[in-house]
Amino acid sequence: MNSDTSHPLAFFRFTSLKPWCFRLLVASTLLATFSGCQTPGPQVSDGGGRWPGLLSENAVMRTQTIHMIQQGGDRSTVPLLFPLLNDEDRWVRYNARAAILVLSGPHRETAPVYRYMDKSSLLKVAPEEHRVWWENLFPGSTR
Repeated sequence: MNSDTSHPLAFFRFTSLKPWCFRLLVASTLLATFSGCQTPGPQVSDGGGRWPGLLSENAVMRTQTIHMIQQGGDRSTVPLLFPLLNDEDRWVRYNARAAILVLSGPHRETAPVYRYMDKSSLLKVAPEEHRVWWENLFPGSTR
């Protein structure tokens, strides 16, 4: 047997991992969504079924979906991230804010103050503050 093909993972050397990883992430997002899980707390939308991972009970799944939204670069999806600024998981909050800032481009310096580790009562105003800020930057984008 040829030593180049004897290892079970040898085929990865000849294929790109990026499409493979993306497909796995999408499949796991769909699997978690169709299992009937939803996150408690703020009213979160999945963008009409386009981003079902935002509704996942699993914080890792919500975070991965945030990363996918950010990598997509579509500013029209940013309003879906605002409710996650008040998420129960601090890493979901942190990554939602990071994605919002990245997608705002050069406007990130004007973003409202946000401390993802604040008490829950202080975080409750963050989604609305960010929605108003975003609407001022990109009129009509939050409707």
